[in-house]
Amino acid sequence: GEDTLPVSAAVGRITAQPVFAKFSAPTFHAAAMDGIAVTADRTFGTTVDKPKRLEVGKEAFFVNTGQPMPEGTNAVIMIEQVQVEGEDGVIIESAAYPWQYVRKVGEDIVATELILPQNHCIRPYDVGALLNGGIFTIPVKTRPKAVVIPTGSELVSPASLGNQAPGPGQVVESNSAVLGALINASGGDHVDHPIVPDDYGRILNAVKTAVDADNQVIIISAGSSAGSEDYTAAV
Repeated sequence: GEDTLPVSAAVGRITAQPVFAKFSAPTFHAAAMDGIAVTADRTFGTTVDKPKRLEVGKEAFFVNTGQPMPEGTNAVIMIEQVQVEGEDGVIIESAAYPWQYVRKVGEDIVATELILPQNHCIRPYDVGALLNGGIFTIPVKTRPKAVVIPTGSELVSPASLGNQAPGPGQVVESNSAVLGALINASGGDHVDHPIVPDDYGRILNAVKTAVDADNQVIIISAGSSAGSEDYTAAV
């Protein structure tokens, strides 16, 4: 089966189908440095010996890292390399090349690009890629349910003991807790089941009930040897 989850809640789950980006990241040409946005070819020929003055608001636009590039610009000159002259001018002493210090559309992710394949275990880092690619919910495989049926008349549950030690012939039922933790760690959902004593009819009924329920895996703990109270194999 499939579940549809918010991406932020899907870590550790398995993708049910390939996931493709809905939009690019970034979705616009963005400044990669603090400085001024310019049109590169207007700066060609600039050197320390031949500095160039640019008019702010027409030839140069102040930008911060991550901001959209103003229309018509295609390069950023770092603010450390800019001399401000008056209220409307800046002086540069070196030329910029096209797309200098610019993060172009789709630098990280391109729309329609495969982000994750099918049957992929989603990692924390994948969450960022999915969200930046426009994926906010994701279909994942339903976690299989696995029920562990502990059997044995000698077993006692930890909850029933309180602070007391087990009595003579009693054994703390710990197998289902260990198996349950392994099931959860392996991507399943552990279903608790109460202890079933060594009684053929009661074990049979427990197994039938588990089969009729929404379980994909049924594990019976103990009772499969050749002792007088080993009923699991016959069940």
